[in-house]
Amino acid sequence: MLTTTSGDTGHGSSRYTFDNADEQGPRMLGLLSGILDEHSTSTLAGPAVGVGAGWRCLDIGPGAGSITGWLSERVGPDGEVTALDLQPDHVTAGGNVKVQRGDIRYIDLPANYYDLIHARLVFEHLTDPDRVLDRIVPALAPGGRLVLSEWDVLSWQHWLLHTPSQDHAAAFGSFQQALFRVLSDNGANLPWASRVPLAMLTAGLELVHSEGSMRLAKGGEPLCLLHESNSLQLHTRLVATGLVTADQLRLLREAMNDPQTLAYSYQMFTTVGRKTA
Repeated sequence: MLTTTSGDTGHGSSRYTFDNADEQGPRMLGLLSGILDEHSTSTLAGPAVGVGAGWRCLDIGPGAGSITGWLSERVGPDGEVTALDLQPDHVTAGGNVKVQRGDIRYIDLPANYYDLIHARLVFEHLTDPDRVLDRIVPALAPGGRLVLSEWDVLSWQHWLLHTPSQDHAAAFGSFQQALFRVLSDNGANLPWASRVPLAMLTAGLELVHSEGSMRLAKGGEPLCLLHESNSLQLHTRLVATGLVTADQLRLLREAMNDPQTLAYSYQMFTTVGRKTA
């Protein structure tokens, strides 16, 4: 995930909502890895991508660096992996891994170079993801793959299956609405996840396809604990929206730790496109 402080760091008013330097940062990154890595590696190893020995890869917004590490092993000593982030403090360089500090909206990338460009939960935080997509496609080598994974956060009404009480359910809904307000105020492009295939086709990629996936979790499991972590990190800003109260955030945290709670994850859309060989 793209990492930066909550200050303005890019084109227009776009800024990243979460702060990985916050005390909740390492916990959030660990939860995301636990939730998403199996899905990501399955896609990257599968027939539509098939990352192999000798590939040159760019991992944008690597978060805890778990996918960077997986790619490093996959491409072997003859390949290379560049982890690009505004704050790449959680990724270790060495061997075939290069860590680069920079902003994907502005950094110069080598033309026709990467066999794979991968980003997870990055572009949805940008006000202008289509423009950034147009910037990175030329960096793909002929036949290179672009893989973008984004959460659809607009269908929240269908996520919560059961909570200990109606008050807990109401708190969950108020939290989600407040979170989306904070994200929108920071310039996030919330409808982006479902638009990625069209954006890739418009950018000139071929063999574009997308798959959606979601999972059910009990309270106390990583999918639910991520909501708790986000509510702790953003507590002040969430309450300031007027859409959720401090008491409701307390109830949310109770629910997310209660095994009676059943909640679906956000729906993940993973889209793959190929540059013409």
